[in-house]
Amino acid sequence: MHWKRITLAAALVAALATLPFSNADAHRWRGSPLFWPFVAGAAVVGTAAAIATAPLRAAAAPYYYYPPPPAPYYAPPPTYYPPGYYYGPR
Repeated sequence: MHWKRITLAAALVAALATLPFSNADAHRWRGSPLFWPFVAGAAVVGTAAAIATAPLRAAAAPYYYYPPPPAPYYAPPPTYYPPGYYYGPR
């Protein structure tokens, strides 16, 4: 029973140890050493995927396709409204 509490306390201490001391940083936070293996693994998998799919990308359509802009909207000319007879006869 005590090993569960010790494990939970150790996990909590490890989680708190990975947090930054301050949130007010002018640069990007790159994570703690605890996350570096995951970052390295993601870099390896991403590079392998880019190399494996390179022939397919070369044979496919352009990577980024920008459609032509829509036709400009020309509003109809304003219609003429004659002035009202505010002070005329009733």
